[in-house]
Amino acid sequence: MTKALVVVVLEAAGAAVVVTRIIQRRYRDQNCPIRLSHQYADWKRTYGPLIHLDAMGTHLVIINDQNIAIELLDKRGSNYSDRPHMTMASELIGWNRPLILRRYDDVLFKEIRRCFSQLFGTRQHIEEHVPIFENEAHFLMKRIVEKPGDFEDYIHKCAAAIAMRIAYGYRPSTEGKDHIVDVASTAMRQADQVFTMPYLVDIIPWIKYVPEWFPGAGFKKVARLHRKTLDEMCDLPYRITMKRIREGSAEPSFVQRQVDEGDYESEKEELTRWAATTMYGGGIDTIVSSVSTFFLAMTMFPHVFHKARAEIDAVIGRDRLPTLADRPRLPYISAIQREVLRWNPGGPLGIPHSTLEDDVFGGYLIPKGSIVLANLWHILNDPEVYKNPRDFNPERFLASPERTTERDSHDSAFGFGRRCESPFFSGSPSSVIRRACPGKNLADATIFLEIALAAAVLDISRARDAGGKEILPDGKFNDGLVTHPLPYSNDIKTRDAQAEALIQAATTHI
Repeated sequence: MTKALVVVVLEAAGAAVVVTRIIQRRYRDQNCPIRLSHQYADWKRTYGPLIHLDAMGTHLVIINDQNIAIELLDKRGSNYSDRPHMTMASELIGWNRPLILRRYDDVLFKEIRRCFSQLFGTRQHIEEHVPIFENEAHFLMKRIVEKPGDFEDYIHKCAAAIAMRIAYGYRPSTEGKDHIVDVASTAMRQADQVFTMPYLVDIIPWIKYVPEWFPGAGFKKVARLHRKTLDEMCDLPYRITMKRIREGSAEPSFVQRQVDEGDYESEKEELTRWAATTMYGGGIDTIVSSVSTFFLAMTMFPHVFHKARAEIDAVIGRDRLPTLADRPRLPYISAIQREVLRWNPGGPLGIPHSTLEDDVFGGYLIPKGSIVLANLWHILNDPEVYKNPRDFNPERFLASPERTTERDSHDSAFGFGRRCESPFFSGSPSSVIRRACPGKNLADATIFLEIALAAAVLDISRARDAGGKEILPDGKFNDGLVTHPLPYSNDIKTRDAQAEALIQAATTHI
């Protein structure tokens, strides 16, 4: 009888995960093909869609099927809404203070979620931020037009500017480096390291008490330096905003709104500081990953870009730039966004969940305290669900007499633990249930707008070698909490003088 869940209780299996992580870290910069999301997908063929690893007493459950993910993480979400306890990341560095690793029973968990709901939870809330979305997206296109070779850096700066203006009313430097953005980038790189590299203290927690100079306690220095960066990431923009509020020069922001509500005592200040940190630190990388993936896909599949441009011309025309309000009339652009999220989900394994109590599924026990991962990469690239999944094919999401649509990538790409649809695009009210991606609606709006604008004003094509032959990118991505395209070459320029004039006119006030 085929088992839905295979329990691998050999310590060797747990060791394999650790060894794989070490190999990944050692060779990541050398384009090592090992990716855990791919390895877990391979295991599905042998062990089934739900896999349980017992690694030295730590239970790891890997979900390779959307229906199972919905059943466990959505429908039984009250039991799967916790986060695992990670000694290195949570206790020593402090990543349990932003929302990402706050435990379900944490006193500020629901309050931070409430803050996100007030900012992004309804159509009206999203519409409040549309001027910021459009302003920064226009400036992104201007930067790319002026210096296309740095487009990936500009994508990151755009995402940072949107998040920081909403959270703090702070606009990063438009030229050169910005110290606050650099600190946040360093903190996220360090987070990727600590979440993907095995540390002995996570296996033997009591060694957290040994002094830093003790042999084998190098993790203590790493934790001290990482904690300093995380604290700086939280404190720097907050202090600047509070100073501007006192001086009466602050721009509207989440922090200012919290202060204006009154009763700004120490607990509310703690809530505000870490909620704001989550806003600009937690979601930037996912947006950058998706927009960067779009540019790679358009380089590899130019016919898709030409269809996108044709839709923009037919619906919007050449006399203005597309806006978020145009989305209902741009089904192909929306389909491209869905295909970007499917082809390379930014967080291939999502954020780990943890069970609050024992659970039984398919006759098998999932112990209390298990770490539960949904393999989003496989769920969105499952050949049993998506035809030729490694082809970039937006038409799979468009109904026609010749074909039925394939499963909407929005159902999985932002993780599980909720049944929340984006009100800005669906036209229905939003409800957030238990653990979810709180910035989904913000990311959704940003990614769509930047794709639409790129199709309207840019020309993206393949680079050519010395002999004039097109260079096809290999389409590879790095591994980590959030994945990005590995370096490749393309050719980006302004579509024409008319497109450049539109961008210049839209950014004259910036």
